[in-house]
Amino acid sequence: MHYKHMRVTLISGFLGSGKTTLLRRLLRQCRGQRLGVIVNDMSSLDVDGDLVRSGQRLSESTGNFISLAAGSISGSQRQAFARVLDDWSPRRDLDHILVETSGSSHPWPLIEEINHRSTYTMGCVVTLIDARAFAEDQDGGVLLHQSLIHNKEIGRRTEANLMAEQIQCSNLLLLTKTDRTPPEALPGMMECLKRLNPLAAIHPVTHGDISPALLLEGPCCKVDEVCRLALAGMGSIGQEALGESSSYGIGSAELTDPRPFHPQRLWDLFHLQLGQGVHRSKGFIWLASRDEQVLLWNQAAGSMGLELLAYWKAALVKDPLGKLLPEEIAHLQLQLKKADPRFGDRLNEMTVIGTDRDRNALMDGLRQCLCTEPEVRHWQRGGTFEDPWPQILRPIP
Repeated sequence: MHYKHMRVTLISGFLGSGKTTLLRRLLRQCRGQRLGVIVNDMSSLDVDGDLVRSGQRLSESTGNFISLAAGSISGSQRQAFARVLDDWSPRRDLDHILVETSGSSHPWPLIEEINHRSTYTMGCVVTLIDARAFAEDQDGGVLLHQSLIHNKEIGRRTEANLMAEQIQCSNLLLLTKTDRTPPEALPGMMECLKRLNPLAAIHPVTHGDISPALLLEGPCCKVDEVCRLALAGMGSIGQEALGESSSYGIGSAELTDPRPFHPQRLWDLFHLQLGQGVHRSKGFIWLASRDEQVLLWNQAAGSMGLELLAYWKAALVKDPLGKLLPEEIAHLQLQLKKADPRFGDRLNEMTVIGTDRDRNALMDGLRQCLCTEPEVRHWQRGGTFEDPWPQILRPIP
């Protein structure tokens, strides 16, 4: 049987560079198109998958969405990624596949998997670079080049190699978060990126605002040319080591706890104790001072965002605005029947990604930010808590 070619767009980039923001915006702009989406999250909590599903008319049940969590699709989840490609090969109801990788994934094994299947066409390989982090943590690229030289001299690989090779394995580079970066820093960063990958087009973007046609219909990645460029930097490293995040000193840890965070202690932790080796932390949290709100914690390098995602059912069931019908309240009560007797459906679920030392230090700090039993009883009595976080949070679109 002859199958049509499906074009694949691969969205790559280091931790916290804005891949999920780009994908969500792209999906909103392309409603009505026949897209299949594969999302990879290093953590088993699958935060990115939940964000992409939300409001995008995507789900596993409709057959246009797959989430591969708990590992990198260039490493431990590579076989799972290959199976999805094989399963989707004969489909006639999809025209284009979008793949969002985890920030610890290496693009090259994925390019190989796609390119080896005759039913797929390797389209754009786009790599996102957080301009603010690139300016502050890499001195606009100077420190990245120095790290690459030093690593080559002593025969090791770190996150610097992963970041550089993500850049080299692409035909489109997007400098994100440029609204948080001094304009005079951009030319130097773009020159550094050109040195790493002279083949790629470079576009500054904010909030994922870029023409969908550039990603879906723009020039395809010339795999042979990218191969020569990328392999020159990768050397003789094996495919197994290439795709595993542990090869670059990157690991993840998870926190799951129903107790609320104390808002002041959490504020102090972020502003006073967050180590540079924590590349990314993200997840869904609640504060004792805002027990009705589901909040998205979204930290990348030194940048932090706290956004309003939704409202907890345990708060809605009390119908504070008096807008729910009796049957709606009854439905919420049924959903909460097996929930925690004190906290209802409220639950903190966070992933922390970074080096072992800094990751473990942040995890210890987060646990200390959870309310103690006396503080929980204070919350139950309707007590107040000092809350320095912005009172008005931007809802997630």
